[in-house]
Amino acid sequence: MRATARGRTGATTEGKGHDMQGWPIYLGLLLVISLWAGRQWLERRQVRQLIGEVTAEPPVPTPDRPEPVLRAAASRGEARAMLELGDLGLLGRDAPQALSWWTKALEAGDDLAAYRLADLHQILGDTEKASLHFRRAVEAGVPGAANDYAMFLIGQGDGAGHGQLLRAAEEGDALAMYNLAHLAAERGDLTESERWSRASAEAGHPGGAFSLGLLAHERGDLEVAETWYRRAAGAQHSDAMFNLGNLLRERGDLDGAKHWYGRAAAAGVAEAAENLVRLRRTSG
Repeated sequence: MRATARGRTGATTEGKGHDMQGWPIYLGLLLVISLWAGRQWLERRQVRQLIGEVTAEPPVPTPDRPEPVLRAAASRGEARAMLELGDLGLLGRDAPQALSWWTKALEAGDDLAAYRLADLHQILGDTEKASLHFRRAVEAGVPGAANDYAMFLIGQGDGAGHGQLLRAAEEGDALAMYNLAHLAAERGDLTESERWSRASAEAGHPGGAFSLGLLAHERGDLEVAETWYRRAAGAQHSDAMFNLGNLLRERGDLDGAKHWYGRAAAAGVAEAAENLVRLRRTSG
């Protein structure tokens, strides 16, 4: 969400009115930027990868070792090589290969494979297997799994999801904190939303910093808003770059506005490119 919400997660309706004449801040959609739950954005990345659409970043890391080396290591029973062969399968949009190798990796003792399998089974619509593998990943302490399992449960309408998410947040998961902030905002509890946004920002999540910037901006505290926007923008949060450009433009700092519109445009924010063109036309 910038000045208006940008529907990058599928959890909100795209905002309108990104022109140079003002841009209302939609607090009711406060925390949608990062993952309507920690899962949907990742799912969409993986689906796009599987169907061949070019994405900004891959859904899994590209293995350092070439495939022949991985196959040789896998033949000797190396679980991590099996996992990385599954990664190659996903990167090559070969879901059956990914499933096969990740299953072998899990059987060989690589718990990260459970996390990978949970993701892919969820994408493929097998919620029973997804749940099974999420639980194993959580029990093994795989980073991020607790948050993602919680959001999976919430997506399934399972009341246990919120408790799972709270536990993940209490254990220091910044994304879980951010998702709690999002859920609080959906309930209309902006005090609770701000509390979890602050916690997530302090834990290093740029979306939390951005949300705090929005709240400060809505209150008219532009100095605080700028501080949080800059913090989020410094962590490559494109919507924070856009809002920072807007804030600086309204202040009259046109050079600063051009800089941040340019950064946001380079990060893929179309409205920032439009605003940059307009600003250059009117200010030179």
